[in-house]
Amino acid sequence: MPIPESQLRRWSDHGPQDAAKRTHEQIHRVLDAYQWPAEVKYDFYLQGSYQNDTNISGDSDVDVVLELKSTLYHDMDELSDWERRRLSSTFGRVTYGWNDFRRDALKAMEKGFGKTLIAQGNKTIKLKQNPSSLAADVVVCANHRTYTGQSAYVDGIMLYALQDKRQIVNYPKLHYRNGVEKGRRTWDRYKRTVRMFKSARNRLLSDGRLRRGVAPSYFLECLLYNAPDRLYQASFQETYVSIVNWMTDTNLGVLVCQNGRQRLFDSLPEQWSQSDTRALSGGLASLWNDWT
Repeated sequence: MPIPESQLRRWSDHGPQDAAKRTHEQIHRVLDAYQWPAEVKYDFYLQGSYQNDTNISGDSDVDVVLELKSTLYHDMDELSDWERRRLSSTFGRVTYGWNDFRRDALKAMEKGFGKTLIAQGNKTIKLKQNPSSLAADVVVCANHRTYTGQSAYVDGIMLYALQDKRQIVNYPKLHYRNGVEKGRRTWDRYKRTVRMFKSARNRLLSDGRLRRGVAPSYFLECLLYNAPDRLYQASFQETYVSIVNWMTDTNLGVLVCQNGRQRLFDSLPEQWSQSDTRALSGGLASLWNDWT
């Protein structure tokens, strides 16, 4: 028996957002109250499911970005040697960098919330859930430009993984803009479909039919971003079947993240495993075929 249209429609519904908004605002107030060095300028914004309009019931952790704007990091690998030399001459010496910013951000969070509620992760500063806020991951990063020409660049963020001792570059604002454009092209069906499949994945997890950690929400959203626009139908059932068939048959190796700049599948921790994706698509197919 197929999954009823009414069930899929319920799975596509929004989850609550008020608590996430309050958490975001509370962290923002704590950061603004801190005595930052005079030269420091930063931006603070949501990312993840609450920002991208793909949160469902049961989503709890809030992902926020604290981005250092007064210091610029860059990548000039796509430029010629001449362009690199010319551009490098325009950059000044860094006096307050990412390490300084991360140190001050940790002090600000500990001062505002108390040390017992704050923990350091590999890539984030973690706020534990408490009576006044949800749990939150604060991505402390710096502005990063990937130069594609002497005066052309893609704006992103940069941070260092503390345990791995490596640099990570990402493009959360580009991810968001591409998701909005995907929604426009699919008659506002894209994000409701992401929510539907996140709920279906959660059903597989609760039934013990999918191993935890196989299909994180970010990877699932990026996978669905790659699905052809024509598969997003007015019917939830048609959309579900069409996209699961596409997941099963497509060449995963050529797919990109929603930011359009990075490969979705490879060996880095920020990339997905093709075997895990096949496990997800198989689970989604069996959920459809075995529905009771």
